[in-house]
Amino acid sequence: MTTQMLSNSRRRAGLSTRKSPLLSSVQNTGTSRLNMLQANSIQGNRLLRIDYENLRKSADSLGYRAELLAEKVDKEEKDVTSTVESLVEDFNDTMKYLKKSSGVLNDYYRQTLRETALTNKTALGEVGIVVGTDGTLSLDRDKLAGADQEQVKKILGSSSDFIKRVSTVADRAADNASASAENVSRQYTAAGGLNSSYLSKYNFWG
Repeated sequence: MTTQMLSNSRRRAGLSTRKSPLLSSVQNTGTSRLNMLQANSIQGNRLLRIDYENLRKSADSLGYRAELLAEKVDKEEKDVTSTVESLVEDFNDTMKYLKKSSGVLNDYYRQTLRETALTNKTALGEVGIVVGTDGTLSLDRDKLAGADQEQVKKILGSSSDFIKRVSTVADRAADNASASAENVSRQYTAAGGLNSSYLSKYNFWG
């Protein structure tokens, strides 16, 4: 039924065709609520995308850094301190963003990285990489500089269990973060359609 037909029917029935104050109030309330929902949705999705993008970047960098470090160690390059420092930073950032982003897979990846660090705590400590109780890393530059080259290769080379696991988890976490960011965008588009439906029920008097 169109707005004009509805108005004619109401006029024949002796009813006013003007919008009642109550109806106007309901419409205004509905519109205000919609605007609030839209604003919260936009802000929430923006923050989610930022978190996922930060996670993707840190995980990508961690995977790259792990492979670069292993390559340098295998070639027995003497000064790898800056690369180890970057690895430690990327590792901690990835742990932080995995926790912030949450989700079943992200929780799993964070726990895997933590267990990988704690499992290799003693060996990593021998080359100056200190593992905290929460699995985060810090670097003792002097200890790394004085570490035996063969020991460094064993712990940080391409055959190292630590490097292999970190590289694998980092790659998967980056892929998942990228997919999650796309999913957030799709959900927002769907939410826009639902909001339009939500508004229409407060506009049936035209």
